[in-house]
Amino acid sequence: MFEELIRNPYFKEVVNFLKEKELSKHAYLVGGSVRDLLLRRDLKDLDFAIDGDSLELAKEFSKKTGGTFVLLDEVFSIGRVVKDSITIDFSRLSGGSIEADLSERDFTINAIALTLSLDRLIDPFEGLKDIKNKTIKMVNEENLKVDPLRILRAYRFHATLHFEINHNTRDALKRNAHLIKVTAKERVREELWKILSEDSCAKTVSMMVKDEIFKSLFKTSDLLPLNPNLQALIILEEILNNPQKVFKYYKNLSSNTILCLKFAVLFGLYSPSLIKQIKPSKKEERFVEKLIEAGDRVKKIETLIDKVRFIRNYENILYPALIYGISIDPLCLARAWFYRGIENFYRKVYLRNKRKLPLIKGEDILSLGFKPSPLVGEIIERIESFVLAGKISNKQQAIEEIKNRYLLKISPP
Repeated sequence: MFEELIRNPYFKEVVNFLKEKELSKHAYLVGGSVRDLLLRRDLKDLDFAIDGDSLELAKEFSKKTGGTFVLLDEVFSIGRVVKDSITIDFSRLSGGSIEADLSERDFTINAIALTLSLDRLIDPFEGLKDIKNKTIKMVNEENLKVDPLRILRAYRFHATLHFEINHNTRDALKRNAHLIKVTAKERVREELWKILSEDSCAKTVSMMVKDEIFKSLFKTSDLLPLNPNLQALIILEEILNNPQKVFKYYKNLSSNTILCLKFAVLFGLYSPSLIKQIKPSKKEERFVEKLIEAGDRVKKIETLIDKVRFIRNYENILYPALIYGISIDPLCLARAWFYRGIENFYRKVYLRNKRKLPLIKGEDILSLGFKPSPLVGEIIERIESFVLAGKISNKQQAIEEIKNRYLLKISPP
């Protein structure tokens, strides 16, 4: 069962380090590390509970191994060492014994410890049984109150492990959800992002909606109640899991783009104000704003020039904008042809004609008798739109269009 751990070089380094300090007999591998080991999942994190000064030990270990020390939690004495692609957490053993320490943890599947000699599994709350039954069960309701973020973590485990939440635990989550309001928003965002990062998170989000968790995460007006669009999220995930069904030239989006896209689809017009509440990066905030803006604009496309202007405004987020548009479209995938048409036009017409720009410059317009004014910019924008649409292909045609439109006061058909 512990073969992977035996082969893990980081585990060996920590064990040898603690042996040198004569602390290995009073140190344990705990929490998610043991859970993932029992589930035969890749070990990306190693969590150690130590009867010693965990912060000083973490600092010393980081220096010794060339890792980076991060103060994770000063109150609970948790220090993190980041080395290569793995994180190693050192926490002070709470309560004077490993059993007392485990009694203060969130869920039974995380309240399991393993001695560093790998000869004893300590499981006072039958977490191993719950792992086998794929059940998320709280250790104690009071532990949820101590750190309300644990409430959100229950839904994260539901999404990432595909475990079901025990009935009594789910009742406790709902009962205490209001306490999440006092949790640091950055921590809330981190947990929410982990949920949304799953390829198929709609089932978990649906449960969170039923349990009214989002009402505790976000402040909203009583006049405008929060109404997450679950159907749009389901459509979005269907597209992301099989994009070639809709788009011919689609390229995979970055993980952060997908997170923001899911957030925007779920909360629609409310998303720009809601995402600000969980302290996003400026880039995330602006991206969500642009998505909502694009979603409104795409619905108004009627003419070829409308299509050109839409692409010009949102070219750098074109695929997220189109996917967002389909997801919130009342006809959903039944109207995928419309969005696919925009993609085809972009690839086959727009990009080819974009190479012709600039076809005409400001001095060309001034030479026709125009005075320097905002009108010159308007004319350039119009001509470029016509070029991108394929209606104008050379400078002479551009000049004729300017004369007909602006000098002869004749509107084009």
